[in-house]
Amino acid sequence: MLKKVIIGGLGVAVVAGLIFGAESVSYMQTIGHNVREAVKSEITTEFELDRIRNEVDQLMPEIRQHMAVVAEQSVDVRNLERDVVAQEDTLSRQREAILTLRSDLDTGRSAFTYRAVSYSRAEVESDLARRFDTYRASEETLKRDRKILTAQRDTLHANQKKLDTMLGRKQDLIVQVAQLEARLKQVQAAEAVNSIEIDDCRLTHVEQMIKDMNHALDVRESMLETEGHVLGRIPVDVEESIDASGDIVSEIDNHFGLIEVDEQVAEASADSSI
Repeated sequence: MLKKVIIGGLGVAVVAGLIFGAESVSYMQTIGHNVREAVKSEITTEFELDRIRNEVDQLMPEIRQHMAVVAEQSVDVRNLERDVVAQEDTLSRQREAILTLRSDLDTGRSAFTYRAVSYSRAEVESDLARRFDTYRASEETLKRDRKILTAQRDTLHANQKKLDTMLGRKQDLIVQVAQLEARLKQVQAAEAVNSIEIDDCRLTHVEQMIKDMNHALDVRESMLETEGHVLGRIPVDVEESIDASGDIVSEIDNHFGLIEVDEQVAEASADSSI
């Protein structure tokens, strides 16, 4: 669909250029705007999330490049630190030698012996001058290297801080992308549930089936009762039957005066037995 929109937009732009001539620029701008809006409308949230994830992944080469710069600067700082320490040691030895020769010259002697070799006062003074010049040059070099070392340390510290910030922000982006994925899944799950539609007609049909089944069972129960009456069966409740029987017999005896006859017969029987 997206491909069709783009191709269609380009085709319309070409046709507009052929038809409208000088005014085609305005038409093409409008068409371009419409194409952009159409493309944006076709981009899904899932696609946009994939694009964000890809952008986060693309940050890693830049971070690695910055890490390489920091690593190189760290090596340079360590090497310069070793050089400065070595220069400081050299200057310390040169200073001691200079002060020793100066002390010897203060004795006022005209000749000096060092390691079994004799030197005149002028030779010692000349050597001392050369040593002092070398010392001052080395001292200036050490000052310069110390300044360079300080600057490199500051730069390294700033780049390390920047690298830590970049890594921290990238990690935050990863967490935010994970949160977006979780939210998207929740929305997708809700959409899936909401998209489930139950046909009311089918529900009504099932409810009617249940009603029909209840009606059929009612009919069968009624048939059983009817069959009992047709076959001459009396649906007797034992207790009610006994009470009803007693009542009807007494009522009949009272109506026909049978109670007195029964009593006379009972008395006659009693007398004969005596």
